[in-house]
Amino acid sequence: MLHSQKFKACVDTLFFFILLVHKVSIAFSVSLGHLVAFDDYVNAIYQRQNFTEEADFESIKERLQEAYAAPLDLNKTTEASLDALGILSKNQIKNYFTHLATTGPLYSRYELQAIPDFDLVTIALLLPFVYVAETYHLPCHCLQSSTSKSNYFLFRYVPALRSRDFSQSSTLGNLDSCTFQFLFDHQNDITWGITARKQAGESFCWDHATYRYGFNLWSIFVMVNHKKYIKRMVVGDYQIGHGQGLLLSAGYTHKGDAISSVIRSNHIGIRPYKGIRRVGLRGVAITSDVGMVELTGFYANHNLDADLLLNGQQKCYTHRIDCIGKYDTSYNLAKKGVVNEQVLGCTIRKQCHRNQTEVGMNLLYNHYDIPVMIKDKATVSYLLQNQLGLSLFYRLLWKNWIGFGELGCTFPNAIWSKKSKALIIGCIISFSRYIDLSGTLYYYGKRWYTPYGNAFKHYSTDYGNEKGGYACLQFTPLFSWKLTTSSHFFTILHPKPQLKIASIGHCLTTRSNYIFNRSTILLVQHKLYHHPRNKSKAADRSDDIQAQRAIQNSFKCRIDHKLTHYWWSNLEVQYTHYNFLGEPHHGYALSGRQKWKKNKWKLTCKSILFKTQNYNTRLYFYLPNPLYSGTQFRSYCGNGMATTWLVCWRPVEVVRLEM
Repeated sequence: MLHSQKFKACVDTLFFFILLVHKVSIAFSVSLGHLVAFDDYVNAIYQRQNFTEEADFESIKERLQEAYAAPLDLNKTTEASLDALGILSKNQIKNYFTHLATTGPLYSRYELQAIPDFDLVTIALLLPFVYVAETYHLPCHCLQSSTSKSNYFLFRYVPALRSRDFSQSSTLGNLDSCTFQFLFDHQNDITWGITARKQAGESFCWDHATYRYGFNLWSIFVMVNHKKYIKRMVVGDYQIGHGQGLLLSAGYTHKGDAISSVIRSNHIGIRPYKGIRRVGLRGVAITSDVGMVELTGFYANHNLDADLLLNGQQKCYTHRIDCIGKYDTSYNLAKKGVVNEQVLGCTIRKQCHRNQTEVGMNLLYNHYDIPVMIKDKATVSYLLQNQLGLSLFYRLLWKNWIGFGELGCTFPNAIWSKKSKALIIGCIISFSRYIDLSGTLYYYGKRWYTPYGNAFKHYSTDYGNEKGGYACLQFTPLFSWKLTTSSHFFTILHPKPQLKIASIGHCLTTRSNYIFNRSTILLVQHKLYHHPRNKSKAADRSDDIQAQRAIQNSFKCRIDHKLTHYWWSNLEVQYTHYNFLGEPHHGYALSGRQKWKKNKWKLTCKSILFKTQNYNTRLYFYLPNPLYSGTQFRSYCGNGMATTWLVCWRPVEVVRLEM
């Protein structure tokens, strides 16, 4: 009788695990399609946006590649290691370690489903980079209660390696630069942070007239989560993103060539802005759940940088808002905070089907105290001072098909201006394990102006005047081999200062990604780029400036390999051929990166040998820089060699020094 009961219990347990595995596999395939290659997981993790803007995504991709080659033990990993993957949110990491403190080490990876906020999509993304030693003995130690380790202090100092020369004599301060950042998180309920920055050439002084209080730029925020009727509230500097980015867009935008994001499947909502650039909103934003609907309201009142000009009636205006935020000369300092902007808006959003389907509406109104003169072309312009924007967005999941889109209209209260429209619509279809197809069509009207939008398009400006389409076909013949080809066609609707006549262009990219094993990944890529350019008067010898197409072919081959448990190696070759008006130009480069990690030390060395004929054949490489230095892609042109070293030392768990 006892043996029969044990046998029945074993059968029931086996049957339970079979159903569990079957349920997990079905849910994963429905929510994520067929993720096979390493790039599939990277693209899906990029959409989650669980990282701050100053943390460059390339550094997160490096951590993912390391964990892909040597998965992390979930029972031995740390909060910092999980956070570096960019998969889990702060709240999910907190819930995970709370679960360990309550129940002890994990016995199986299927136990992840019992952790609050761990949905099936999150688990599917996490599993390739972690593992659980499935032992069933009782733990010999007792885990302490999980405490929040989200508090951090960051100080980055870059000394000037050379003295000021004649060309730099006009700078207001020395060439040293530094960044200070502090963040305090109290039980994941109340978070506040401060960021201050001084760039090279800026002066360190106290001057209320120019808004300089020690550092030249300050950013402060306070965030409150889950307080009665308030789901999230941010006071201070913040960003907001809903829909496909026509009116409101937040989060990180990748500037390299590894990510082509045509859909914003992530829901960013409101989030504090902790970056080191002069972007974002400054005011208050609140998100609350009203019944089955999520409601977000926000208001901002801040001073922006601009170059002021005078018209014939001696009234001030500006051509554009400057977001660089560098005040190293008297000219740049005179642009600081001269235009006041007030922003008022709200978002209504409804989610269903495990948050995979959503519909919503954005409403945005902004007002400048000094009008912005937007140029359509050299002789035609109009003034913009007030604008009301409205957009409707949706994202729909049905079986193996995802549809998304957003329709927007702007109603400017401007001189010689009419309303403008914009539309983006697309879908992603997973036909089978072997073939995936995605496509997008977009249209941005002639006077579509969105200072806080960042939808998919060719020219990354605040102005529209463009239409086009994007198509991508992914073919996976083997589990270790993936072929991707994508094409982007765009059309400039009306002439503008940078392009005298309306024209068309396209970009065709083909990529092969082959995984020999978890330690070796090979990437081969070719890009054909046709883009319009103005034909100079000197070349044409006529009064009319014409537009011609420039043709550029770029080739890249990169291999990443883990030599030993402590030694990583990377080799990359790039070549580009540029042709404009029958004049060919060439450029090529060879890059190698070596990285050693052992215990508390990490050493990275990257060398680049390049030879390019001019700026049009420049080549881009990712550089390892210390402690969130902003964008880390740098262009190289001319002839030469560049070498970068990065040394990282972590004496204790809460301290990291990089040089």
